[in-house]
Amino acid sequence: MTKTGFGEHLKREREMRGVSLDEICSATRIGTRFLQALEDEEWERLPGGVFNRGFVRGVSRYLGLDEEGMVAEYVTAVNEGKDTMPGWPAKPEPQKATVDWRPWVGAAAVLVLLIAAGWFGWRFYSARRAQRSAAQLAITPPADATAPQTSASSTGLIGGVAGASAAGPADGSAPAVAAPTPADMLLLKIEAGKATSVTVAADGSTAFDGNMIAGQSRSFQAQNELDISAQDAGALLLELNGQTLAPMGPPGHPGKVTLTRSNLKGSSGGAD
Repeated sequence: MTKTGFGEHLKREREMRGVSLDEICSATRIGTRFLQALEDEEWERLPGGVFNRGFVRGVSRYLGLDEEGMVAEYVTAVNEGKDTMPGWPAKPEPQKATVDWRPWVGAAAVLVLLIAAGWFGWRFYSARRAQRSAAQLAITPPADATAPQTSASSTGLIGGVAGASAAGPADGSAPAVAAPTPADMLLLKIEAGKATSVTVAADGSTAFDGNMIAGQSRSFQAQNELDISAQDAGALLLELNGQTLAPMGPPGHPGKVTLTRSNLKGSSGGAD
């Protein structure tokens, strides 16, 4: 420990008077170890506080020194040698109040879980709704399934009315035209065993031109003639007025057939 001069001053005054530490100890009742600690400025060996000041006063009084001056010199030495007075416990610093974040962290975790559960639930619901919509579209027949029937029927009726008008009486009176009955019409049902492209013409007018998938069926009618062609002749099953007809051709090959009233009399319609 670096001395500040207080201990040397005290020792020098004692030695000048020819006094030993034991003599001071006997007169002041201050232990020699404490007297030696004052001269060596070993403050950690002293009890501290008012005891140290009392030791300085007692030694100064015995040696005939200025008590207050020596105490002031002691205090200066202690302050220069250490930041705090020896023996006095340092005042504990006040602890800063800490915030317990655990409840907030738990609430944030619960919120994140709720958001994630809602997002996954919405995705699952959207996927199920899309599946149901796709299934409904797959089993619902196209809206134009009956359009060819109307077109073909209208074509046949218009042709019949036009022919009757041309053959009517010259006096301008409207001839009596009998409306065609189902027995007079050609009723065709086409059922696809597998996907293929199909074209159907009723009395010369195109009634359907598109693709049919496996299991799909369509119906058509005409007054006099039905022309059917398919990319895969073996993919279609034809029924004319309830009678099952022979295939239009071998499977995997294109086929075409023309159906008239003669096909209702037992004659088969072969591939053209």
